[in-house]
Amino acid sequence: MSAAVATTLVVDDEGIVRHLVRRMLEPDLCEVVEAEDGEAALRLIQSHEAPIDVVLTDLVMPGIDGYDLVHVLTDHRPDLAVVCMSGFPGAAAREKLAVPFVPKPFTVEALRGALEPLLARSRELREQSRTARDRAAARSAAAVDLVAAALELRRRRPEGLLPS
Repeated sequence: MSAAVATTLVVDDEGIVRHLVRRMLEPDLCEVVEAEDGEAALRLIQSHEAPIDVVLTDLVMPGIDGYDLVHVLTDHRPDLAVVCMSGFPGAAAREKLAVPFVPKPFTVEALRGALEPLLARSRELREQSRTARDRAAARSAAAVDLVAAALELRRRRPEGLLPS
């Protein structure tokens, strides 16, 4: 795919969901990369050669879940757009999420409707930041160990208690 194509990272512990989302989005909307949990997603964000434009994450997953992933990304990578999804009733209400939410099951139209504006904005921002200085600043900002930040958040949070 060309460099102008946006990339969406799909984070879900169910492989069939990742596969279905890939089929809904590729090849005409964006390239899709996949991660099976929050830790794998954070590692991929740090190591992926091409920029990740949007993270589409399930909220309820083992290990580093979608809630922790959202908190770490909004704290350490505010330039990265995030969209949450869940099939559990009330999952988005467990915390006040400051990101878009798509309830499962969703239609192709609902998913694309949530992602398209974010992908378009990401493409615009990427085009505006092509200078060497901007690329160096982005690499420096990405040097934060995102996995360590998520694990520290998890360590400080009492079991079953979510931050307010």
